[in-house]
Amino acid sequence: MTFQKEFPITNNVTVGNEHPPVIVAEIGLNHNNDEEIGKRTIAAAKKAGAQAVKFQSYITEEFIDVSNPEAKVLVDIFKKYELSEAMHRKFQKAAEEEGLIFFSTPLCVRSLQLLESLKVPAIKIASGDVTNKTLLKETAKTKLPVILSSGAADFFEVNRAVSFLETEGTTQLCLLHCVSLYPTPPEKANLKIVETFQNLYTFPIGFSDHTAGSVAAPNAVALGAAMIEKHFTLDKNLNGPDHGISADPKELKEVCDSSLLAWKMRGDGEKKPWTEEVNGRFFGRRALYADAKGAPIALRPDLTQRSAEFLDSWEIEKTKHLKAEAGKPFHV
Repeated sequence: MTFQKEFPITNNVTVGNEHPPVIVAEIGLNHNNDEEIGKRTIAAAKKAGAQAVKFQSYITEEFIDVSNPEAKVLVDIFKKYELSEAMHRKFQKAAEEEGLIFFSTPLCVRSLQLLESLKVPAIKIASGDVTNKTLLKETAKTKLPVILSSGAADFFEVNRAVSFLETEGTTQLCLLHCVSLYPTPPEKANLKIVETFQNLYTFPIGFSDHTAGSVAAPNAVALGAAMIEKHFTLDKNLNGPDHGISADPKELKEVCDSSLLAWKMRGDGEKKPWTEEVNGRFFGRRALYADAKGAPIALRPDLTQRSAEFLDSWEIEKTKHLKAEAGKPFHV
């Protein structure tokens, strides 16, 4: 079994280097378990230019040890934002009506099964579950495309998860470089990991961006990222654990616009002149003319662009046996 170089998430969106970067607005918990806030956030993601919205799906008791006093802070947070199946369906419908891809990160197997029943087009594995063999195995069974995040993981753990998914039958994988610091300091973004992963793997590589602002995303795209995931909020001042470190609509639009521009500017890596450049050679390059003493001198315009009877400035040795009138070009 081998991974695909690129793969479609929907009929209109393909993940791969030859396609525009897929921008995922990570709504996560920023819906505040409020239908209106969630739907308004989805609409704002569409307006900003995202192609997808992503949520988190879980049953608190099935991924946190609720009996552990040290975990109480986690239980309190996650229980508050736990989405019901009905709310999943409402947000999915709202996203699809906006023309957005809806998918989610399951944090337990039952939530994975819910997402599969909703016929989501892909499954996101959180950084914290890169070592969760059971969830990886169950995810692979769905045969859905997998988006795998890698925050706080070392290379051994990442490669082990990738190899395991391949062994279990996953053929469509996008691996996201990620730093699990919120926000990530610029000097710790380590965007060259995108290049490192690209040199190691044949499947698409992306970037889960936890930096502040919109600078990191287009730089990651320039290095080859095919997907950008960015935490997104309707308003940074809303109550909730992630709003303050999330991009607002203005910032997400900057991420979308600059990432697409970076992809367009990246090109194909083949060094060859554009037709417009070739057309500029006449005035930009030089032909060989005779100076006042009859010696060759390279001057613009480059007459060889119009006729092969002249010599360009690389062919100076050929003038040894030629004569030209002062100020005139050498002929062959």
